[in-house]
Amino acid sequence: MLNRNIVESEKLKKKIVDEMYDAEIDIIECDLNSLKSVQKAADEFIEKQWPIHCLILNAGVFGTSSKTTADGLESHFGINHLAHFLLIQKFLPIIRNSNPSRIILVSSSVHANCGVTSDMSIENKLRILCPTSPLDASWFRLYSRSKMCNMLIAFKLHRDEYVNGISTYSVHPGNGVRTNIFRDSWLVSIASFLSTPFTKNISQGASTTVYCAGHPEVASVSGRYWESCWDDEKNLYKEITRDEQLQDELWKKSERILNGLLDDQKNSCLFEC
Repeated sequence: MLNRNIVESEKLKKKIVDEMYDAEIDIIECDLNSLKSVQKAADEFIEKQWPIHCLILNAGVFGTSSKTTADGLESHFGINHLAHFLLIQKFLPIIRNSNPSRIILVSSSVHANCGVTSDMSIENKLRILCPTSPLDASWFRLYSRSKMCNMLIAFKLHRDEYVNGISTYSVHPGNGVRTNIFRDSWLVSIASFLSTPFTKNISQGASTTVYCAGHPEVASVSGRYWESCWDDEKNLYKEITRDEQLQDELWKKSERILNGLLDDQKNSCLFEC
């Protein structure tokens, strides 16, 4: 388990072990706000030579009070997309060698509010999805864009990696799931509290992710969008999420951004440019 808060992670580990005495859980510190921390965590995991049969990319921020990451990126883009993208890049060789394996990218139904339309040029689409400033849009729009990035990468992974024994799933946990993701927005926190009777609790919100991660009947159902344990794509913004050119170009741009940011830490490209 990769987590930035070791104290809370240890509490969660104890709770799980108390309920499942034979559970084996290792914790590696990883702060998605810092690409250096992400790279260090990934390298620490790789050194252990463990397989990866399922990678769940679940962490994220929403309306964060910190407008930029430690690397100067807009926070939603940097944490929700680029940090996860770095983990994918680092772990892909292991995931291929561990097949059959699965990658779960937790997205959101609000991806449709990203502000990208099918009639835009590819350059404009990328400009919107990869903001250079927290002032580019409202925090809700920025969050929606980061979730669109998650979905585009998920569907790109399916196209490229299904042949290598990797199934990929884009998962919407539910609207207003009562986690601490809203902690930096008091207005949304209040709205989330008031909607409690009508929204999913944490266990219910995690159910679709767990289903896609472990159920044998969906082992080969790759490249789909999931809500409430069902691959019903009626809420999927297909004109954008299924745009293969945009998937490819976002992947390339994400690699270029990472190479530029990590160049000072390592004097060679991590990936082919």
